[in-house]
Amino acid sequence: MSEDEFPEGNISADDDDKMPLRLGYIELTRLFADVHPILAPVDSLRAQWSFQLRLLWTEWDRAYLVTFLTGVIAFLLGAVSGELFDGGDPKVVGLEGLSSIDGFEFFQIILSGVLWLWFFAQISINFPIMKGHLVNILIIWICAISAQMMYHVMNPQFPLGLKFGEMLGGVVLSAIAIFFTYFFWKAVTETRDLHVQEHHLHTDVRVMERAMTEHSLFAWTTMVVGWVVMLMVNGWSGSHYIADRTAGNTGVLILHLITGPIVIYLLMHILWFPQRMLGEGTKVRTKAAAKADADLLEPSLVIEAEGECSSCGTPAPVNRNNSGEIIVDCENEDCYSRGKSGATCGDCDSVLPTRINCSSCGLNSPAGDYLPDSEAW
Repeated sequence: MSEDEFPEGNISADDDDKMPLRLGYIELTRLFADVHPILAPVDSLRAQWSFQLRLLWTEWDRAYLVTFLTGVIAFLLGAVSGELFDGGDPKVVGLEGLSSIDGFEFFQIILSGVLWLWFFAQISINFPIMKGHLVNILIIWICAISAQMMYHVMNPQFPLGLKFGEMLGGVVLSAIAIFFTYFFWKAVTETRDLHVQEHHLHTDVRVMERAMTEHSLFAWTTMVVGWVVMLMVNGWSGSHYIADRTAGNTGVLILHLITGPIVIYLLMHILWFPQRMLGEGTKVRTKAAAKADADLLEPSLVIEAEGECSSCGTPAPVNRNNSGEIIVDCENEDCYSRGKSGATCGDCDSVLPTRINCSSCGLNSPAGDYLPDSEAW
């Protein structure tokens, strides 16, 4: 990555309040690409991580912190108890083993369950555009943890003494977790693509490329992968500590306790960033799902033609969306968004123009005059 990809600029309190923090503002002082061009993706990853962490630092308020602490406490209450250290009764299993727990350990189970429910309720409130994917998240979480349990059922020393014939259950559950992870990732990335095409459409290809760069999900994708990996490590360490109770396994328990909060943080991060990028009114779904929803709706007015000046015929960046609304570019020089004429720009809060100046003849006329008359049938 070169410095040209990240225009100069510092982030400070003196910046225009209407200008949001942008990826292009991140300036790297040292580039790995200077050592070898093949390392340019590392610079891209560093810039995007820095961008996301700065956003997180300025925008995560008390609600996010309370949600995170709720998840951590729920995890710790479920992970650490008296029975964990005294070994419990290995002859009692299933519901009988659950009913044999009493005293403070039973209270821990109930409290942990309640806090987990509260955690996911807060997740749905804080990240409303991801509410439809919470079921996918739960499936990924349960399958990733359960897979590690299945690996340890026949082989308490897993992955030592690995036998592929004993891994079928764990492999199937791991495959399910990976599939739903891919489905979740695909829904977010394709929603990002549609968002850029609809809200940042521009006649200049370079502006479109810049908008796609500003909406890059490269670093976010690595965090999704990291979240799944941490889930598996957390599940393995917890299962391994229970399955192989030897004196030297304290480190495995510590690993389990450390990776738990990391899993919770990464989950909140991968749910928060797409919402920050796309806006709370967005529906996160794949292109196939969006097309299926569109096919179920009644036919609406669709005019795909680009607008043109009624006087000289010069093309103008004026369109009409599927609902018949006039879509124009934001007039702010530092903003590259588009939206409904007369509405407030979602990026810089300025009012989108209702009248357009022709770039050729200078004629100032209403935005609707730039669109050709078309029949609705």
